[in-house]
Amino acid sequence: MKKLIVAVIAGAAFAAAPAFANEVADQCEAYVAENGGDASGCSCLGEAAESDASLTDAIMAIASPADLEAADDATKEAIRACFPDAAV
Repeated sequence: MKKLIVAVIAGAAFAAAPAFANEVADQCEAYVAENGGDASGCSCLGEAAESDASLTDAIMAIASPADLEAADDATKEAIRACFPDAAV
């Protein structure tokens, strides 16, 4: 029974991963629409967050330029990887 529960939880987490990626990409696109810029790296950022729950949480918490500036170094590095021309 425990193996079945673990399998169901693992399957649910795997199925939810694309949803998290979409949520991160959507959050990124909303941020760019509100604050200006180029949204071309948003899908990249969504893919990066797909396997990193802490990155997902960090990106979802960015609602303003001040939030972006206050983001931790790991989050800024992920953003730089997807937006190489951005000053983050």
